[in-house]
Amino acid sequence: MERLLKSKFKIREKIGENPFSLTYLGTTLSGEQQVVVKIYKRGTLNSTLIKSMKQKVKTLQEIEHPGIARLLDGDYGWQGFYYVREHVKGKSLRDYIKNQKLNPDDALNIISNTASVLAFAHKNGIIHGALKPSNIFMNEQGHIMLTDFIIEGEIKESMPQKALFILEESEYASPEEIYGSPAQPSSDIYALGIILYELLSGAVPFRGNPQEKITGLLPSIPSAPKYVEDILAKALHLDPLLRFNSMEELLESIKCRTLIEIKEKWDLPAVELENAPRAEEKAVIPINKERKRSFFLAVVVLFSVLAGIIYSIINSFILSK
Repeated sequence: MERLLKSKFKIREKIGENPFSLTYLGTTLSGEQQVVVKIYKRGTLNSTLIKSMKQKVKTLQEIEHPGIARLLDGDYGWQGFYYVREHVKGKSLRDYIKNQKLNPDDALNIISNTASVLAFAHKNGIIHGALKPSNIFMNEQGHIMLTDFIIEGEIKESMPQKALFILEESEYASPEEIYGSPAQPSSDIYALGIILYELLSGAVPFRGNPQEKITGLLPSIPSAPKYVEDILAKALHLDPLLRFNSMEELLESIKCRTLIEIKEKWDLPAVELENAPRAEEKAVIPINKERKRSFFLAVVVLFSVLAGIIYSIINSFILSK
């Protein structure tokens, strides 16, 4: 049975459901273009959340990249909050692997192409937040396309949605998300690491057991080369600060087949050392804002201690009289 959405789209058969939303296949009103429609369940929404979701839709509509499925529309209507994206003609990574194992070169090629798209998204302030094989597609030309960048944000942080998320959709979620923190770029890196593990082994490492994931104990893959094991260990580190700093760092490590650290470049002021002997031999040291702040705090503490000593002396003098 067809239904109309905003007099612009026809909603057809249901193709998916999770604790927060229903997903349908549809077309434009003319029937010329296939689309995918996701409608969020009313019980999971509130006015603050709807406002932030509208902003996320607006941001996503401004993103144009051949590796990201275009967002066509999104708003709050009588059906609930919904968004409409283009339908990708091709096969999802979930259908492509079908629990088969890939060799390291093929697996890393898929991961590299996916990471390149995510690097673009991250630079534009967009976090996927729900990365898994079912929303990574290979289109008819064989190119990677990502779909369903998460829009609901903190929708899964409230109860009982949080409990449902942990029980049903935690296989690719990072440990910090399971603990209740919102998704960050490092969360996408973690999810991509889980997908790489699955491509190489045929299964996710922590299937249906979130407690195992937050212990940080990663089962080994005997057939994986040493450099792949190192990449997996860093991408899947329990501490997000010890994972790859960015998708670019992950890409460079895959390219070089060893762990590469890309340090951020800072435009730091130079401070002359006081005891430099000659002008042409003056040494400089960089200082950043954190060091300035630490120095300032040290000065404040020093003055506080001195003030306390002076106060004690004066007070003792007054009492002695």
